[in-house]
Amino acid sequence: MNLQSFYIGDYHAEVTMMLGEGEPSKDGRPAVVICPGGSYMYCSKRESEPVAYRFLEKGYRVFILNYSTIGTMIEKEGRTPSRDELYQIASMVEDDKVLGSEFPNPLIELALTLVFIRENCHEFNVNPDKIGVIGFSAGGHLAASLGVHWNSEWLKEAVGSEPRWFRPNFQVLSYPILNYVLNEEIANERGIGDPKFMSMAARMVFGAEQKPEIVERSIVKDFVNEDTPPTFVWHTLQDKLVFIQNSIEFVEALENNRVPWEFHTFNSGEHGLSLASEITGRVDKRAQQWNGLMFSWLEEIIH
Repeated sequence: MNLQSFYIGDYHAEVTMMLGEGEPSKDGRPAVVICPGGSYMYCSKRESEPVAYRFLEKGYRVFILNYSTIGTMIEKEGRTPSRDELYQIASMVEDDKVLGSEFPNPLIELALTLVFIRENCHEFNVNPDKIGVIGFSAGGHLAASLGVHWNSEWLKEAVGSEPRWFRPNFQVLSYPILNYVLNEEIANERGIGDPKFMSMAARMVFGAEQKPEIVERSIVKDFVNEDTPPTFVWHTLQDKLVFIQNSIEFVEALENNRVPWEFHTFNSGEHGLSLASEITGRVDKRAQQWNGLMFSWLEEIIH
């Protein structure tokens, strides 16, 4: 196993590169960048390495992006706080404190990761035309943001590279939060929202001041276009943290723009299932089928 890590961007994002074993492929192997969830407060371990090993089994080169959050900031200083402790710390962040998780910084970090992979594709034995992203929950928002904004002028200027260098060839969105405004509205309507948590999450994503243009850019369905990459989405009806309407409205936008898509819904399953298997600690026999469905879809899309 060729395992390396490096920092990317201006804050504290770290990329873990897993290239696996085996003979080099003549045309290069497909690659995927994993964006774990964690409410933009931390990067979930359950949605990182277990997922990476599944892709390695299928011959992919794998890059785990631990994008900048208050959690990665603390870890860079040499300490890994518990989730409860992290929530306490996040609730006390000063308004003028820059955490690195504020939109669009993680998006820039993701774009720079794809640029790095393509610039070194021969060394990594990666096919530059088969590089995609997979994101979970908040990481799904990050992945989808690249999928819809990759060819925008503002992101081109922020990244400092031509868009073709950071265009994803496919995207996989796992119980993604794609519209923070919609998600909060639904939570309030159903009386199940936690105002303190939602306020804290908004601080992580948008900063202390929620500028209208930034909030608008974060609603990814409004920016779907014919250049959005083929998309695989899965979600559960029983998700009470990120509601399935996030995925439904995004898939409708894909269909309206004739972007290839596949969408799987499962009745049972709480938020944050990851692989939904014993290895990730939350088991749902039906929902765990998403993994096999995704790989069969990928075979059709990129092979």
